[in-house]
Amino acid sequence: MESSRERVISISLNEQEWQQFVRLHPQPVNWLRERIQESITVTAAAPVSAAAAGNTTSATTR
Repeated sequence: MESSRERVISISLNEQEWQQFVRLHPQPVNWLRERIQESITVTAAAPVSAAAAGNTTSATTR
C-alpha cells in the first residue's frame, strides 16, 4: 500500500550555521532533496539487515 502523503523534515540551525550552509549550497532544499534521493537509490541497491530495517531512531550530528 503506497501513501500519497508528503513528509516534512525540520532541521534547527543557528544563524551562523545557516549562513555557512547556504554559502556552500545556495539552493539548500534542492541540495537536501538530491542527497535524500541519492541515499534512497544507494540503499535500494544494497541488502538491508534485519536490525537496520527496524531502526527508526533519529540521529543528531554537529
